[in-house]
Amino acid sequence: MNSVVESSVSLKHHKSEKLILKIVRLFNKIDQLIASISLALIVLLTIYGVIMRYVINAPSAWVEEVCLALFVWFTFMGASVLMSRQEHVNVDYLIKKLPTKLYRFTNDVLVPLIISISLMFMLFYGLVLLQMSENRFTSTLQIPYIYIYSAIPVSAFFMLYHQFRIFIVNKLFCKNTGDK
Repeated sequence: MNSVVESSVSLKHHKSEKLILKIVRLFNKIDQLIASISLALIVLLTIYGVIMRYVINAPSAWVEEVCLALFVWFTFMGASVLMSRQEHVNVDYLIKKLPTKLYRFTNDVLVPLIISISLMFMLFYGLVLLQMSENRFTSTLQIPYIYIYSAIPVSAFFMLYHQFRIFIVNKLFCKNTGDK
């Protein structure tokens, strides 16, 4: 009887783990999806704008405005994607010259801590910027700037998530070999 109950509990635990993994994988892809859609729309709208301006000779003023908003989202969410893949700019010339133990501490603790604090500032001041831009609108389409500037705190949140996920995975599952 106990084995049946244990296997039932184990099966439920296994199903919940799968669900959590699916949610984490989906969450890991949201920033990539937003950046990809933004870039695709920028390309399509730019082509449309060029055709309207130079072929049909009827320029669309709104295209530039929408492309600018999409470019802001693409830039910030693209930075989040780079953070998730650990492909962001990393100037480590001096860090690699440190002794092994100091290198490990700097690379494994100090750098992620500084990045996390910087991202927390970005998140906080991004939210402050949203409050300051509540009554600002773009000139042509009257798009509230809050929709454009929200890319800053949203991307900061995603980057913080990726930073913590990478830090936890490195601490729990990876062993330092001492190699630089």
